[in-house]
Amino acid sequence: MNHAIILAAGQSQRLKSTKDKLLIEVAERPIIYYALSAINDHHLINNIVLVVNKQNKDEIEKIIKTYKFSKIKKIVIGGITRQKSVENGLKAVEKLKPGTSDLVVVHNGANPLPSYDEITKAIQKAEETNACIVAHKVKDTIKQAKGKRIHSTLDRKDLYVAQTPQVIQFTLLKSSIINANKKEIEATDEAMLLESLGKKVYIVEAHENNFKITTRADIDQLKVILGDGPHEFRAGIGQDSHMFNKEKKGLTLGGVFLKDEPRLKANSDGDVILHAIFNAISQAIGDQSLGFYADPLCEKGVKDSKKYLEIVLKKVEKLGLEIGNIGIMLECKIPKIDPLTKKLKTSLASILKIDAKKIGITSTSGENLTAFGSGLGIQCFSIVSLLVKPKKAAKKPKKKK
Repeated sequence: MNHAIILAAGQSQRLKSTKDKLLIEVAERPIIYYALSAINDHHLINNIVLVVNKQNKDEIEKIIKTYKFSKIKKIVIGGITRQKSVENGLKAVEKLKPGTSDLVVVHNGANPLPSYDEITKAIQKAEETNACIVAHKVKDTIKQAKGKRIHSTLDRKDLYVAQTPQVIQFTLLKSSIINANKKEIEATDEAMLLESLGKKVYIVEAHENNFKITTRADIDQLKVILGDGPHEFRAGIGQDSHMFNKEKKGLTLGGVFLKDEPRLKANSDGDVILHAIFNAISQAIGDQSLGFYADPLCEKGVKDSKKYLEIVLKKVEKLGLEIGNIGIMLECKIPKIDPLTKKLKTSLASILKIDAKKIGITSTSGENLTAFGSGLGIQCFSIVSLLVKPKKAAKKPKKKK
C-alpha cells in the first residue's frame, strides 16, 4: 500500500499576492485542484494526507468536496517549515497503520502538473531502492560564487533541479526526520533528509511541465500549458484589388504615398492594404463590408482610406477587443514590395496602434499568371486575429487628508 502526503501549507510569500497561490484559478480550476487530481487518480496511490494551513483549510475542504477526491483520508495543519509539515503529515499517515515496506509519496501542492508516467516511474524505482525523486536535468551553465564573484563552474552533466513527487519507504522517512530533528538539520526536501542519514536517493527525469508555482510568471506559464487564454478569439479574412490608372501617378499603399508609382483606379485613394484590413476586421466582428461604409463617404468627398478604417477600429474598441496580429499578402508586379516592407509596417503600426512586430507582410508576382502578376494592378489579402483586451487594474482611491 502506498500513501501520499500533499503539502499545501505554504504562505505564498514569494508570489507577493494577497491570495493563497494554490487557490488562484487557472482554466477555471484552483491550482491545488491539479495536484490533488494527479495524485488522487493514480492507481498506485491508496491514501492521501493533505497538509494545509489555518487560512486555506476551509477553502481546500470545499474543493475536496466539490471534486470528490475520495483518497484524501486526513487533513492536518502544517508547521512553519516544510520539514515540520512533512512530519505532521507523516504522523497522520502513521495513524493509517502502514506496513514497514509501504511507500510515502511526498508532493507539493504547488507542483500542479506531475505526469502519470513520472509518478509511476518514481514509485516503481522506490520499490526497488527505497527512495526516488523526480528532477529536471540542468541545461544551463551553473556558476558557484562567493559574494558576487564567481568561484567556480559546476559540471552540469551531474546537476539536477529537484521537483516532486519524492517517494520514500515509510520507516526510512520516519527515521530521517528523527535524525534531522536530533541534529537540528533543516531540510528543504525529503532527499536532503535521507542524505543526512547517508542513504542513497535515486532520480527519474521529471516531465517538462512539472514545475513549482513560485512567481506570477509561473502562473502565466501554467495558463499557457492549460490553454487558459482570452475567452474570446476572433479571426477574419479580407481582400481588395484595383487596376492601375497608368495615366496618373501617386500610389497610396498601407497609408504610404508613393509619388512615382502609378495610381490605382478607385473612388477613394484605392489603398488596397487598408481596404483588405478593413474587411478582415469587419468580418471578424460580424459587421458589414467596406463598401457599406466607404461608398457614402466617397460621395461626400472623403477619399482617405484611414477614415474608413477608423469606423471599424472604433467598433473593435467598443467590443473590448484588440488586434492580436495581422498578416498581409500582396500580389503585384509593381511596385516591388520587399524594399517597402519596413515603411509599410511603420505606417500600419501607427494607423492601427499596434506593435510593428505584430504585422507580417509578404508578396508574390504570381509568375505573370494573373492580371496582377502581369502588372495591371494590385491584389491584397489580409488576415487578422482579435483578442479580448486585458482589463486595466482599478486605480486605488486617494486617501483623504
